[in-house]
Amino acid sequence: MFKLRKRASTAVRTGFGLAVAMAVGLMSSTAEASPAVDGTRNVSLGGVSHSSSFGSNAALANPAMMSFSPVFTVEAMYQLNIQQRTNGLGFVIMDSLNNPRIGLGLGYLFMRGAPEINYQDSATGENTKLELSRFGHEAFGALSIVAVPNWVALGLKPKYQYTSLRYRDPEGLARNAHEKLNAFGLDTALSLNIAGFAAISVLGLNVVGNHDPYFTDDREISLEGLAVMEGTIDRGHLSELSDYPLTLVHGLSVFPLRSPRLSINFDGTYDFTSFRFEDHTRLTYGGSAEFIAGPVPLRFGTIWDNRGKGTDDDRIYVAGGIAYAKDARPGGMGVDIGFGFQQQVAGPMLETILGFNLGLRLHPDL
Repeated sequence: MFKLRKRASTAVRTGFGLAVAMAVGLMSSTAEASPAVDGTRNVSLGGVSHSSSFGSNAALANPAMMSFSPVFTVEAMYQLNIQQRTNGLGFVIMDSLNNPRIGLGLGYLFMRGAPEINYQDSATGENTKLELSRFGHEAFGALSIVAVPNWVALGLKPKYQYTSLRYRDPEGLARNAHEKLNAFGLDTALSLNIAGFAAISVLGLNVVGNHDPYFTDDREISLEGLAVMEGTIDRGHLSELSDYPLTLVHGLSVFPLRSPRLSINFDGTYDFTSFRFEDHTRLTYGGSAEFIAGPVPLRFGTIWDNRGKGTDDDRIYVAGGIAYAKDARPGGMGVDIGFGFQQQVAGPMLETILGFNLGLRLHPDL
């Protein structure tokens, strides 16, 4: 990414033109990625990592960035949302080492959760706790193509995605608390590298395959077959966000040392799906930084999440993480072991997210 040829004004104008065109197309549309696996580096930076991502984390967050850093990695990852009682597992293979113009990634992500809600039984008047079953999986391919060498890359991420939220009624029959998602989806991305000093990205997430949230203020979750007193459902930590919202993302990363040793990142996202029922676009804005001290990356981030209208449900998160990363020599193998967290520090229903990964970096001597 940082050994650049000088192709000044034409490449820059081309990149910015493509970025603006993509943004306009998305903004005129009427409509994290997987809901439970973001990648450990992305978790550690609070999700503010789109223009500095690489390797498996680029395959998850921004496929256009895969080609800017030559990496061949095989990685397993685990993520836990404590309050939502949701686990995520992922396995990603990504290669941008063997072809400098094309990056490829393949991945499978799995989600399993057991969120709890409460309601008042209309027959007995008693408060009843109900455990729901949250399930999902995603299989994806990621492709990046260098449109202008060392300057502009395009990314596509086609995927198959499935999510469901279910429960069992008193007879033991499994019922849907929300309509299942069983569809193909697509993410698009464009990244522009500016002389190794900065990178700009624009992404459209879930351009195809976006899905409504489990509930809204105007639509309660479905609890057919249960004696539920109207207006008594306490949803607890069940997420009010869409698992796959139509989202526009823009990101800026600055590399003061003109190398990946130090990156300072700024991202913004626009979720058009989660609060569409009240004609509101959910906004998130954040900043993060990563400093690589030898083989040890240190990561920090913070993000503001503006959910519904007004400020009552706004949230602030802080994030951090540490890793041990050793690149592979030709014919050898390296490792990438990391831990990251996100902690909500302001707003309702505090939540904690933890992420772990174990990756093998390979360098075949062909």
